[in-house]
Amino acid sequence: MKKLELLAPAGNFESFKMAINNGADAVYLGLDDFNARGNIENFSINNIEDVVSYAHLFNVKVYITLNTLINDDEFEKVYELVKKALIANVDAFIVQDLGLAYFLKQKFPNIELHASTQMGIENLEGALFAQKVGFKRIVLARETPLSEIKRIKDNCNIEIEYFIQGALCVAYSGNCYLCSLLANSSGNRGKCKQFCRLPYRLEQKGIQKEGYLLSTKDFCMIPMIKELAQAGVCSFKIEGRARRPAYVAQTVKTYRKILDNNFNYGQEDIVDIKKVFNRGDFIEGYFKNQSIIYSKVQNHIGILIGDILKINKGKKFNVIFIKSNFELHNGDVVKFFNNDKEVGIVTINDLKKVKDNVYSITSIADLKENWKVRLIVDSENEKKLMQTVKKLKINVNFSAKPENKAILRLCYKNIVVSVESEFKVQKALSKPITEEDCLTQISKLGDLFEIDNFYCDIDNVFIAKSQLNEIRREAVEKLRQKIVEEYEKTHKLNEKKVEQKLLIKLNDFENLKTKKIIIFNNFNKFNLIKDKYDYYVFQPNEFDFNNICKEYEKYFNYNIFISFPIMTNEYEINFIKKIISACPNWGIYANNYYALELANKDKIIIGNNMNVYNSYTVKYYSMLGYKNIVLSVENIDWSKIKNDGANLFMFTSFYPEYMYFRHCPFKEHLKSKCNNCNYDENLKYHLNNIEFKIERRKIQTCQFVLKSKDKVNRNFIKNINTIEEI
Repeated sequence: MKKLELLAPAGNFESFKMAINNGADAVYLGLDDFNARGNIENFSINNIEDVVSYAHLFNVKVYITLNTLINDDEFEKVYELVKKALIANVDAFIVQDLGLAYFLKQKFPNIELHASTQMGIENLEGALFAQKVGFKRIVLARETPLSEIKRIKDNCNIEIEYFIQGALCVAYSGNCYLCSLLANSSGNRGKCKQFCRLPYRLEQKGIQKEGYLLSTKDFCMIPMIKELAQAGVCSFKIEGRARRPAYVAQTVKTYRKILDNNFNYGQEDIVDIKKVFNRGDFIEGYFKNQSIIYSKVQNHIGILIGDILKINKGKKFNVIFIKSNFELHNGDVVKFFNNDKEVGIVTINDLKKVKDNVYSITSIADLKENWKVRLIVDSENEKKLMQTVKKLKINVNFSAKPENKAILRLCYKNIVVSVESEFKVQKALSKPITEEDCLTQISKLGDLFEIDNFYCDIDNVFIAKSQLNEIRREAVEKLRQKIVEEYEKTHKLNEKKVEQKLLIKLNDFENLKTKKIIIFNNFNKFNLIKDKYDYYVFQPNEFDFNNICKEYEKYFNYNIFISFPIMTNEYEINFIKKIISACPNWGIYANNYYALELANKDKIIIGNNMNVYNSYTVKYYSMLGYKNIVLSVENIDWSKIKNDGANLFMFTSFYPEYMYFRHCPFKEHLKSKCNNCNYDENLKYHLNNIEFKIERRKIQTCQFVLKSKDKVNRNFIKNINTIEEI
């Protein structure tokens, strides 16, 4: 089996060092712009060379996240950023925007690109497309089943990366339009406001429920690591660029131990991670039939350690007696819960151990007996985590003979550097330098190296400490540079010579004759719209093969394109192929990359969920042979987009679809069961005064859409190609 990669997040330099110190094989990080975590500290392009060099010293790769949609005005800035990053020897770039991937491949042919999870690839067909357009690796959607991972591995020559720990986005593969369309703050542009983490109200047939109805639990794939590796995952990715360095340290340390220990683990490993961050107790992603929503508490709940035994009321402070099965320390942080509702939080600074398993603390919070206590910061453990240091073990040879230059030789693996002093060594007149003296000075190697073996050959000589320090510093810097050079020579993927010509000349489309698309969900409506539009998109909520075939017999000569669900597995794809075969005159309205592998290019409309945001994406699709392209609903500044011979469409009248999700809200919140489904199209979610409806899209398995109940109408001054929804 190929060596498995442990890939860690870094939102700042401290987290970056914690990832390396605790055993990460690679680190992914964002720069000031164009990354999906634009609201955190991130890294500057001005010091990225130092960051990358530090990682390469420890044989750790660095991946840059360029995982946002890019508008036309930003490509020059992206170009300069990537050029600097390549000169700094960054190992790869994680990309969501297909136009950006095309652009970068044109400018830097040897660049290594990884397809971001936000591309929504979860099946073989999507992987084949990614491979075809030049991606070396895909970051699979978290919704991808094991069987599909194996199918990709067996039939596609592309690396597979998979998230194993962290936050789980409720929207399919993180592709969400909720913040963008409601608050003009796009998650696809790195500005997610996490509307999914807010409290919602559910209504259905007189039933009401309130809580964090779209807030997912964190996932932990420790029990699934071995199966994921056997299925074909080569890179195990930890989510968490927005989380604390202690979280990075603990998750990396734990997974490093498990990977190095032949996938063996204990419950204590899961508990260790729960202590640094745990939202709703862990789930194993979508692999088990588990509830993924934690509606009661939105943030970190830690681990349950006990309850409040009694309370002594005071004038200023109350003394809280806690019965705990976990040893507490000053500096720990605990939360109190009443029936799963968070009611207080205390940082402990006056801890007293009353007796075994009983502690007292003080608090001004209004707490009550029997309320549950959960530990959210284990201060002692975190202190140890943050003190973890990783150093390279080197062999040292020091030689100093009278009337000769001193020689210091440092050896790391097969890399050897040698430094001669500028001075000649003098014979000692009184007190000669000792081997211990030499070791004391030479061992001051800083944060990077430590001595494994030391050999000293001296002969009654005197050398000043300052002279030893000078030769040591020179040798250390020379070794550091040599290690980095050897790494980058071995792992070199990118050529430094870059093309200076930036922009592609594209054709304008303002004067083209306009065309119209209409979306409908049943053929009862079709008679109202037929012969009035150029293209018709049939988007049923449930796919019935026989009914579709009957409608095809009646309307086979119309330009009808079927919109298949955004999420599909192998069995559903086989069903889709069956429909395509039975309806050869109809095409596909593609909302995921898998669809591009199922039909001829002239039978495909690039749909709105393909996130076409700029002229380079249009250019690339046009080059590939796709001539009908719907622009992203997020990009309403269509005037900057050039068509390059394609028909470009803008939504003008539609019911916005904010997100797609795999979990069933009826099962999550209304105790429905698949064998006794109580799906009701009148289910509604409310966010303050905003009302949403839930639609089900079903082939064989169900998926759901959070959708506006109100139609949005956009008016554009110039004539454009339009897409509408009836």
